[in-house]
Amino acid sequence: IPREILIPESLNSENLSKILETTVLIPQKGLKKDLIKMAYDNAKLNLNNKFEEINKDEERTTKANDELKEVLHMDILDRIDIFDNSNLFGDFSVSGMVVFKDGKPAKSEYRKYKVSFEKNDDYNTMREIIYRRYQRAMVDNTEIPDLIIVDGGENQIKAAYDSLNLLHLDIRVVGLKKNDHHRTNDLIDSDLSVIVLNKNSNLFHYLTRMQDEVHR
Repeated sequence: IPREILIPESLNSENLSKILETTVLIPQKGLKKDLIKMAYDNAKLNLNNKFEEINKDEERTTKANDELKEVLHMDILDRIDIFDNSNLFGDFSVSGMVVFKDGKPAKSEYRKYKVSFEKNDDYNTMREIIYRRYQRAMVDNTEIPDLIIVDGGENQIKAAYDSLNLLHLDIRVVGLKKNDHHRTNDLIDSDLSVIVLNKNSNLFHYLTRMQDEVHR
């Protein structure tokens, strides 16, 4: 505890001095009064910056999730499972699943899968992973998502629905289509129609974060 503490007039210097067992002053003028004002201004600025960060995070997460819900005309969108298939060193097929809840990553529920199919068989790889994931969820009675996003277009969506139909599960599936530079470009709806994304929107950056996360 310092030998001297400066406080504003709104606080009780006598009580604080007894509690802290040190000198507590309420400056009335001069340099110490200026220090109190500077501390107040800095605290106010930091608080405003914090609220601004909270608002930006809200736009990036909850509001972007609500925007996706509106674009897809869904009543509920609390949980999203995102899948991607990959080949390691051109020989080993693997798949990853990430989960977003209320617009934020739920990292404890991420999963990696070894795939039995040969490399470059994206269709059957997606069928296998979707079936394994949700057959297990049914056995264990764990949470089912409101939406599945596959990293791909028509073939991946059809493959996902093949497995969901075998399991008699009614889950919406959409795909993320990349451009020639392997970056997120369009959202492919479950009926295979294309939803063009505004590249400057919170929704576009939200979907891109999902895609980057499952790639990672």
